[in-house]
Formats: sequence, structure tokens, C-alpha cells
Amino acid sequence: MFSANFRRPAYLAFYTLFFGVIGPFTALAEEGAAPVQLEPIVVTPGRFTIYDGASAKISLSKQEIERLPLIGNDIMRVGHIFPGVASSDYSTRFSVRGGEKDDISVRLDGMELYNPYHLQDFGGAVSLIGLDLIQNTNLLIGGFPAEYGEKMSGVFDITTRTPNTEKFSANFGLDLINATATLEGPLSKKGSWLLSARRGYVDLILMLIDFDESYKPQYADIYSKLTYQVTPKDTVTLNGLYGWDTNRIRVDDVDNNLDSQYDNSTTWARWRHAFADSHWTDLFVFAGTSSQDRTTGKADFDNRDFRFFGTKAELTANLFDKHTLRSGVTWRWLTAQYQYDVQERQAGVNVYKPILVDIDDKGSEFNLFLQDEWQLHSKLALNVGAHYLYQHYREEGIQQYEIGPRVALAVKPTKNLVLRGAWGIYHQPVHLMGIPVEDGIKTVSRAEQAGHYILGVEYTPIDNFLVRVEGYYNTFDNLVGRLREFGRQNQIFNSPESGDARGIDVFMTHVVSNRLTWTLGYAFGIAEEIANEKKRFRQHDRRHSFAVSSSYQFAPTWHLYLSWRFHTGEPRTPLVHREIRLPDGSIVCDRQFGDIHSARMPAYHSLDFRITKRSPYRRWELSWYFQILNLYNQANLDQYAFSQLRDEKTDAVIGCAIEEEPLLPILPTLGVTVTF
Repeated sequence: MFSANFRRPAYLAFYTLFFGVIGPFTALAEEGAAPVQLEPIVVTPGRFTIYDGASAKISLSKQEIERLPLIGNDIMRVGHIFPGVASSDYSTRFSVRGGEKDDISVRLDGMELYNPYHLQDFGGAVSLIGLDLIQNTNLLIGGFPAEYGEKMSGVFDITTRTPNTEKFSANFGLDLINATATLEGPLSKKGSWLLSARRGYVDLILMLIDFDESYKPQYADIYSKLTYQVTPKDTVTLNGLYGWDTNRIRVDDVDNNLDSQYDNSTTWARWRHAFADSHWTDLFVFAGTSSQDRTTGKADFDNRDFRFFGTKAELTANLFDKHTLRSGVTWRWLTAQYQYDVQERQAGVNVYKPILVDIDDKGSEFNLFLQDEWQLHSKLALNVGAHYLYQHYREEGIQQYEIGPRVALAVKPTKNLVLRGAWGIYHQPVHLMGIPVEDGIKTVSRAEQAGHYILGVEYTPIDNFLVRVEGYYNTFDNLVGRLREFGRQNQIFNSPESGDARGIDVFMTHVVSNRLTWTLGYAFGIAEEIANEKKRFRQHDRRHSFAVSSSYQFAPTWHLYLSWRFHTGEPRTPLVHREIRLPDGSIVCDRQFGDIHSARMPAYHSLDFRITKRSPYRRWELSWYFQILNLYNQANLDQYAFSQLRDEKTDAVIGCAIEEEPLLPILPTLGVTVTF
């Protein structure tokens, strides 16, 4: 989890690194790609789709995504624009409807990924998946069906594109922070392959900057995909994803020094057998590893090593033109080793709390789901299902399984009106790979649980105008402690046991003409939690969020995109930093905290714009963009932090202060894309 100790380096790095060329030489999707075929009535509420194809009412094509003013064209940051989502400039991770960032499942080609982020010491600033690899993506933020069973707030489901089956092609890219290469081509007449590699050289850029401190973050990733059609009814797909990070920070405050390395790999194979156009099975075999070696301060260390392998099978059957039946079973074996020895900074004068955890454990888990989407009538559809979870490595005496039923209903009383409702019980297990050792926890207990209650309406007064309104009430139980971020040092306060979130999300979009569109989103929410019988606001409680954007094609190959975002401040814990003068005349700082989440950060707002240009030639195409984030240079705040004022000559402490740490200032960016 992101340590607040390193947010100032994050600010400096982001401002410097993105003040230049962003966007490697990658392939663009074809504008004339076929549209995605939708079900007669889409039952699942809270779904937004990003796909490689023609524009649809509640979807964004890849071409539209490439026109959005985003940091680094990161596919995960696309989720930040939708109502109900809470995010930060510095992190690609996000939370939805009052939940935590860990409550979001990220899936790639049917596999759930573990921590698919680079620069984890900076909050996960970059995702592992490049935008050019994407075929389609679904964001589900509530009421999702039983097939999505591992997380309790949302799902970011990514499908990569099929590699080039016609000819060999090679794309190479070089930008301000990344060097990339993508190779792809046919494999005989029945298959194709793709290999994409990226290496970030943030460290080289930072070496050119005159800092008093030393920062050296590095990262790289490799993605590969091979598809082969064994028979007309059988297709085999092999996928591999590897991510690597290392980081070194040296600052004046020894407690904030850092050395870390992260390795993350997942490999999986899928065999799809089609019995007919409407019936097929998917059989997966998968394995992966993840390791973390992290040393902070003088001697604190956090070392973790995980390994897993398993298999899963899924069946999809369309029966009698009215039922879409899906079922699946997953078995996974895991091993986990933790060595956690940290002196956690506490309130007071140089007060530390030792936390020592040593774990070496292994075990298996089993998941099963069954669901049916039933078109009861041309105006009525029902999705009903359940998810079963079993973990045999839980603490002795703890129930080892959970069952989560889920129901969603859609009614279409008129041609342009759809009413939706959903209810479900969602479980988020504490895996061996996710034990919250920061809280001193050493064993696995019952899964966290959420209940979703959703009612929504979707209205299309005309073909090119959509209005969607959803109200929700979510409950949270069996919560496991989270490492909270207060000041420059992580502080562990009493963890919540339960909570709830309620609110309303509004989404509107209008295609005024072939050249002009606009979108509006608004979210009202209240998220609270209970700890030691006291109620307080949750970390990502945002009362109001508002976003408006517009895209205008002012020439055949020119696009202008404008976006303005606003949200009220999230809860914060007041900081008190008092000077204490010792008998020898020196000064030490007494760190104290007010009531947890009893104050608020200031409101956030930012205006962003982007101009894109495409220049097609006979055998290649040149695309470029120019964008400015935070156009009017609003001084948005990330957090308040403890700060010690020191004498430049003696390095002695001469004062204690509370410092404002900002988010991104005005940020111009130029990007170039070449397609061969």
C-alpha cells in the first residue's frame, strides 16, 4: 500500500516526467471496426464499457479514450471519469461508492491479477497493461453478477486484442519515461502471436534534476499472447505478464529512506471448445509468483514471497433463445512467506511501536459460481446466481466458507425507458497473499462482506441522448484493518469493524452531431464506518463530485476535448505539531492527532484540455496530441504532513510545522504516435 512518506517525491517526479513527450509509437484501432452486439436488455447496473469498435450510447471506443486528457494514456485512469469513482492524480488505482482501493478486482483475459501496478511505493502510479493491447474493458461498480466473485466493490475487466493474423509487424516507441517495443504476427495459418515490452527510465530523468535528495525508481514489464486454432471448434490461448520494480530513496530524514524491489508474474493457458455458436467451455491452467523486498528507515524491513498455481473451468450456454447460463469452478494452491519487522511511528516525541510478523503458510481455496440471465419477456430480464467460496487455510475454529446470492432485474416498460434493480451479497476473502500484517495480524479469518442494494433508471428521450440515474446502499461487515495514511509517517489507528455507503450517481451523454458530444456526471455519497462503537466517515467519503466534458471535431482529422472536474474534500485527521525545548536548548517535535476523520481536505477542481491530430499516409500514419492538465493551475492539495524545519548549516531542528503537500500543478504534455 502507498506510504505517505513518499508523496513529495511523487509530486516532483510527476511534474517533471510528464512535462514532455508521452505516448510511444503504438498501433491505433480502426475507426470502422464492427460495433459490439448488446443484449436486448442489459441487466447489470453500474456498467460502463470501453471497447475497440464503433461508438455506443454508454460506451467509450479506444479512439475516444485516446482523445481524453489522461496521464500517460493509462487504461486504468479511464475509470476515474465515471460518477461514483474516487481517485487521485498520483495513482492509477481508485475506489468506488465508499469502498477501499483494494476492493476493486482487475481481470485480464479472464484471470484476476494481483497488484497489477508499477511504482507501488508511490501509490501504484502506472498500471501494467498498455492501452494499445486492449480490445475492450468493462467497469462494473455495483450489482455485478456471480461470475465476478473475488472483490466486494467493483470490477475492472480487461480483454486484450487478438494479435495480427495477416502479417508480421513491429512497433518501437521512445518517450520521456518509457521505451517500448511490440512485435506481432501470424503463426502458420491458424494462429498469431504478440510480444510487448516496456521499460521506464524515470530514474534517468530524475538524475538530471538538482535535488537535495536522491530518488531512483525503475520499472519494466513484458506481456505476451499466443493464439492457435487447433480445430474449427478448439482454440488455445497462452498469456504471460511480468512486472518488475525497484526503488531507492535517500532523504535528510533517515526514517524516510527506502530500498525496495517488486516482482510480479502470471502465466495462464486457456482452451476454448465451442459445441455450437451458443455453447462453449473455457478451461484455464495458471501459475504465478509475487515478491516484495522493502527496507525503510535504518533497519525496518517488509519481505513477502508468494507463489500460486491452479485451474478453472467455465461453461457458457445459451438455451432456448431465452437463457444464458454461466457456471464455473476454480481451484488454487497458494504459498506465502512474510517477514515483517517495522518500528511504526506513533503519536508523541519519537515514539515507535514495534510490529513483528513472521509467517510461512500454504493452503488451497475453491470457488464456484452459477448464474442464469433469463429473458423472461421482450420487456423483462432477470439475472440470478450465487457464488461459493471455500478456504481451507483459515484460522482454526473459523467458518471456512461463504455463499453469496445475487439477483438483478431489468424492466423495459417503453422503448426509451429501462428500470433496473439489483441485490447481492459479496465476499472479499483475505488471501494468504493479502494478510494485513501491518496490523500485526498473522492468520486468515472470515471474508469481508458487502451487501449491495441498487435501483436505477435509464432514459433515452432521443436516440443520441442518454440519462442514467442510480441510487445505492452498500453495507460492509467483517472489515479487516487497513493501513491508513496520515502525515509523512504511516499511522495505524483502531480499524473499523463495519460500515455503509449510500448515494446517487447521475450520468448523461448527448451526441449533438457527428462532430460534437458532451457528457455530464454527478455523484452524491455518504460513506461511514464504525470502530469501537464510534461512527466516523470512511477514508474515501466524498459528498459531491461533478464532471463535465465535451469533444469537438473541428476538422476531419482534428479533435478538441475539454474536461472540468470538481469534488468536495475527503475526510482527514487533524495534525498537531508542537515544539518541545529540551534542557540543552535543542528542539524536538511532538506529533499528535485530533479525532480520526474529523476534518476535511479542501475541495478539488481542475480544467483539462487536449487537441489531437491524425495524419494518414499511404503506408503509415502519424498522430500527435497536445494537452494541458490543470489549465488554470489550481493549487489542489494532496495531504497535510508533519514537517521539521532544520538549520541549513548544522541540520539541527529549529521548528515544527504542518506542511501542505500539493497535487499536480499546470502540466503541459506533448505526445506522438506512429503507426506502420
